[in-house]
Amino acid sequence: MQIGADLQAPGAAVIECSGRFVLPGLIDCHVHLTASGDPDELSKSAGEPLPLRSWRAAEYARRTLQAGITTVRDLGAAEQLNIHLAKAVASGLIEGPRILAAGLGVTMTGGHGHGFIAREADGPDEVRKAVREQLRAGAGAIKLFASGGVMTPGVDPRSPSLTEHELRAGVEEAHKAFRVVAAHAQATEGIKNAIRAGVDSIEHGVWLDDEAIGSMVERGTTLVPTLTAPYLIATGGLEAGIPAYMVEKAEQVLHDHVASYQRALAAGVKVAMGTDQGTPLSRPGENAQEVVRMAEHGLPAGAALLAATLWAAELLGRASECGDLRPGLAADMLVVEGDPLADLTILTRQESIVAVVQGGAVVRRATARQL
Repeated sequence: MQIGADLQAPGAAVIECSGRFVLPGLIDCHVHLTASGDPDELSKSAGEPLPLRSWRAAEYARRTLQAGITTVRDLGAAEQLNIHLAKAVASGLIEGPRILAAGLGVTMTGGHGHGFIAREADGPDEVRKAVREQLRAGAGAIKLFASGGVMTPGVDPRSPSLTEHELRAGVEEAHKAFRVVAAHAQATEGIKNAIRAGVDSIEHGVWLDDEAIGSMVERGTTLVPTLTAPYLIATGGLEAGIPAYMVEKAEQVLHDHVASYQRALAAGVKVAMGTDQGTPLSRPGENAQEVVRMAEHGLPAGAALLAATLWAAELLGRASECGDLRPGLAADMLVVEGDPLADLTILTRQESIVAVVQGGAVVRRATARQL
């Protein structure tokens, strides 16, 4: 692949970029590629045969890549389907973003995610074993549940989950295998437990207090706010077919979530883009709306783009591979009509995407009319 008319490598694909903007492929640090974003995803997918879910997941991966998301971290899938999906993409069997898959998350008995995207474990030794199981299966990342959440019935997002000692055991196992650790953490005490345990990122961070924010700055812990997920659930509501318990909890977290994010930004907490794609109404290929939302709530446009590219790559330990446009990287690129620094919503409009390049291969090209 080549960009620009001056380069004439034999057999190279040429993309006309005059008057267009080229940026690194986008990185989503929190997805569930095996889920559709259906309003009642949990009920819909329950009991669905694994082959059918696999075929659907392949299509969701394709849609995500076609939207310019060239790398993702998948933080939980039933039966570790995300690990198998990652292997299928890496082998060239199917088309999709580069995937760091966490397999199953690790939660306490009855904790958030149990029964669909998490393996239950109690006590440090059992958490170690659960993490080792994910590593054995081929996980490229590890997810631990430090608090309750929105999508599990009967679980309160304000309640801490795994203890600091349990979380620390999981972090130690992951880090000695050189895997990045994400903590689902909405409750204040759960967030602080996860930070003290040494996780690399706090996912959601709904109820951050000054102590938690100060610790994140001091330790360099990244916040992946996933602003899109509760926003879509709360605004879609019952009318969209979302279960009442999810709507009630999303409405409970929405205001405080945004306020915590804004306070974290003001304090200098590192941030990276993550959508929680696959949660109700957060559909494959619509990931870039999170970049827009991060900017709407206080992040300058240029920083929002960095959160979805270089800063995300740094969090995932992939800055030597992707997240930037420079020699030696994987040549993941997005070519768009219009200046995203002037209007980030360009990234959300399919008609504005001229080309998507992954690893130097053109995986999407505009129509002849657009070119």
